[in-house]
Amino acid sequence: MSPKMKQHKRTIACVVDTETCFKNSDSHGLIYHFGAVFGNIEQTESLHVKEMDYYVLETMENIGNFLFKNSTTGEAYATNGAMTRAWKEAINNPHKVKRWKDIIKEFNNNMNSMGVDILTAYNYNFDIGEGRKIGTIRKTHTQYEHKSFYLRTSDINVCCLMDISATLLMNKEFYSWTNSLNEEDKKRMTTDKGNLSYSAEAVARFLNLDVDYIEPHTAQHDAQLEFMILCKAWATHKNVIKKHFLNNIKGVSWKTIQDKKTMKAKLLHRNQKVKKATPTPKKVIKPMATNKKQGDLF
Repeated sequence: MSPKMKQHKRTIACVVDTETCFKNSDSHGLIYHFGAVFGNIEQTESLHVKEMDYYVLETMENIGNFLFKNSTTGEAYATNGAMTRAWKEAINNPHKVKRWKDIIKEFNNNMNSMGVDILTAYNYNFDIGEGRKIGTIRKTHTQYEHKSFYLRTSDINVCCLMDISATLLMNKEFYSWTNSLNEEDKKRMTTDKGNLSYSAEAVARFLNLDVDYIEPHTAQHDAQLEFMILCKAWATHKNVIKKHFLNNIKGVSWKTIQDKKTMKAKLLHRNQKVKKATPTPKKVIKPMATNKKQGDLF
């Protein structure tokens, strides 16, 4: 007789990451590399079960997107190293190059078939966007499909993983660990301006106690890293995330991090009510049920 299988809870999450053209190229903000990871964040010991790793054909085939240009003269003066590496990767892996409409269609299908409960990104408003915040996905979709783009979130919960990390994971242990580093290593945990960094790379260095870790900055690898961060946060702060972060997108307060505020103090600052002319709608958490069915998100 086979042993009983341990029953695990099921909360399916999707972490999205996008790499985009820089400001002084022909197509500022358009996606050239799209990555997504799907998996059950209740099982921290398990790996994600589905991935997406695609280069956007429409962006990659325009050579002007790879060039830095003088804003006054329009003359090219340098190439974008990150996009150049992506171009080489795309040439060597042509199966990873797809039209945007096919990428977003597959993404919709994966969201439906996996029954995703939570959709997130490390800086949600950059990659996805809410309300008037036009994320890179919406911008790319409008440019290449000539259609308005909105995320339909009637069946899923959304949150900002950067907000969660900065508020919950950069805690007393984080500050204690960074303080224990030598001066050279402390610089690796700060920005060029000398402020504590709350990037995914900095948070991963802390979680793995590895100050030498370098984030690859490709959509697929970054999504894998960020999925790991989400699993860690969910394992230790699930109830707090449900209460304060799901369907409640807010920006990160860099000052509370520089002041090394506690998690409790940062939550208090984050949840301070701002006076508005109209009342804020009550936040609703969508049920995280198995075998649910949802329509296209976009």
